[in-house]
Amino acid sequence: MSTQTTITRAADLPRVPWRNGQGLTTEIALGGDRDDFTWRVSVAEVTRSGDFSAFPGIDRIIVLVEGGAMTLHLPGHTQRLRTDEPFAFDGGIPVRCTVEQPTRDLNVMTRRGAARATLAVRAVTAEPDDVPAAGTVVLVVLDGTVVLDGIALETGDVAVSGARLRLSGVGRVAIARIEITGQ
Repeated sequence: MSTQTTITRAADLPRVPWRNGQGLTTEIALGGDRDDFTWRVSVAEVTRSGDFSAFPGIDRIIVLVEGGAMTLHLPGHTQRLRTDEPFAFDGGIPVRCTVEQPTRDLNVMTRRGAARATLAVRAVTAEPDDVPAAGTVVLVVLDGTVVLDGIALETGDVAVSGARLRLSGVGRVAIARIEITGQ
């Protein structure tokens, strides 16, 4: 694990097709390569109801970050996503979503047995706040301007670090913590 912090501006993040070809996702951060990752953080733009891509062997956490409600239809269960409330599920099961208007959701995926993750959304205020070091921390600015150790990050910008992060400014961020558990 590196303690160095890498910042990527929103305009520099790659957009890639969904595995099932039904949309595009912005790739935020990746542990490994695109086809055989240990972990992945991405933001999907969902413009219409449809099927999620299947990721067998992957644990997935999703959080709605923009737009109206999204409903996930999983085997034997329906889950209505609400803004900023993460929901975890098995990425290999068939999932269909319904949306009434376009939405954006942030996804954290980890390969089962190799990594695990947590995901939270929180407000950042002018009062400095620390994000403790814990494995790899992926911070995504969802809106506003967040100052990270003296560097201004705008909506869509990303910081990946193994070190403590000191935040201030006014905005909303998603914080994914990834821990490598094995191979």
